[in-house]
Amino acid sequence: MASKSRKKRNRRAVRKGLKQRLAVGFSLVILILCVASVGFSLFVEHTDEDGRTRPLRLAIENGSGVAGIAGDAEAAFAALGVDVVRTGNASRFDHRESLLVVRRRGGEVRLLAERIGCDRVVEQLSSSASEDATLILGTDFPQLKLGLDLEKGLAD
Repeated sequence: MASKSRKKRNRRAVRKGLKQRLAVGFSLVILILCVASVGFSLFVEHTDEDGRTRPLRLAIENGSGVAGIAGDAEAAFAALGVDVVRTGNASRFDHRESLLVVRRRGGEVRLLAERIGCDRVVEQLSSSASEDATLILGTDFPQLKLGLDLEKGLAD
């Protein structure tokens, strides 16, 4: 009889240990997500030479030929805490791949590229640029992590 009660206690201890491990694991996942969220919001802020903090400045150009997509992207970046300083058309509409052009603040722009899933990043540094980067949206824009879709008509 003693062995049956010992088995019951062992089963209860195993269940209790499993529940505790699950609770700790779940807590760790929540903590990691919170840290990642805070980390991303910190990198889009930048401290200028004068000590003032400002968000990352981005220009968005439509190189895909899909009308209105730059404006849609502007709203998505605003939700990320990025300051879109200009939207418009690229010099041509035959860009197959989206391209993030670094004008200033290379490290933060590269983090943004990772965050949105833009594989092509090119540096064209310019101290006179008003934006930190320019995003040229190509026809692959639906693959970017911005929630954009192809429900738009083609630009003229």
